[in-house]
Amino acid sequence: MPLHEPSPYEVLGIPLTAGVREINAAVGRATKAGRYTRQQVQEAAALLRAPDRRLEADLQQPLPPEPVDQAAELLAPALAEPLLTIERPAQPPAAALLALHRAELAADFADPAPAGVDPEPPVPARYAADLSVLPQIEVPE
Repeated sequence: MPLHEPSPYEVLGIPLTAGVREINAAVGRATKAGRYTRQQVQEAAALLRAPDRRLEADLQQPLPPEPVDQAAELLAPALAEPLLTIERPAQPPAAALLALHRAELAADFADPAPAGVDPEPPVPARYAADLSVLPQIEVPE
């Protein structure tokens, strides 16, 4: 599976500046080469023959990636050193380590005891709900 969708120019094997005669000649060569299906070759040729569709495709199609022959030489300085170095601190001596048991930690994480018998504080009488807080309702006769 190719990494990118082949452009019509790649399908026909022609340069970006190819004219209609070059497109027509390339159709036969591309069909005989067999790299692409007949339908792909015909669609590529039809697209490149129509000037408005060709311009639209040229604007939307990114250029294929350029091959890099000297990739190993270009990357050699970066690959000379390890990409990621992890410096780990030295482990402390065993005598400096502290062992905690679960029973010792239980008191630290226990829920606090309730302060009083009634968990909710009493509401002062002046804030208690009575009939004065209700809206006036007219009762029909």
